[in-house]
Amino acid sequence: MPPQNLPPRDAIRHAAGELFVRDGYGATTVRAIAAAAGCDPALVIRHFGSKEGLFLATVSISGDLSAILAGPLVSIGRELVRYVLDAAESPVAGVYRALLSASDRPEIKERLRASMYDVFVGPLAERVGGTYPELRARLAAAQFAGLINAFWLVGDQVLACADREAVIALYGDAIQRLLTCEDPTPTC
Repeated sequence: MPPQNLPPRDAIRHAAGELFVRDGYGATTVRAIAAAAGCDPALVIRHFGSKEGLFLATVSISGDLSAILAGPLVSIGRELVRYVLDAAESPVAGVYRALLSASDRPEIKERLRASMYDVFVGPLAERVGGTYPELRARLAAAQFAGLINAFWLVGDQVLACADREAVIALYGDAIQRLLTCEDPTPTC
């Protein structure tokens, strides 16, 4: 339920954000959003045009990655893994699940691509230097997303029960190799 005395547009955004994260895109209806915001469904459409428009205006993947990605390059791999392990039950994980559940929609898929570039790939590619910096940043993003899927979406119990420090070291170093190995040949 949104805080009382919010303007209708803000109440709708607040209610939608909570419902999309809790129930996912497919299970959240305009009627449910309107009911939670205390308004008529027509007002939701008037302000945002569609459920998809409201989703795009409400849900973002920016999270807290900027501090990690701006940190020392030599430790980014392990810090990204710590982030995934620490945020598994946080609202960030719910936002990711909501985005993934809606990614079959072209506009949302495009927003995901753009956000991944703006939040992750672009900042990393500028920092890694060497050969193929953007490709290496994209591959690191793919590894990061794979770990997110395993923990936040699938809930892999073997990984969840594994020794935390081993997961951080093994997976973090795999990501790190992409970021700090300037020569992409197999000997690096």
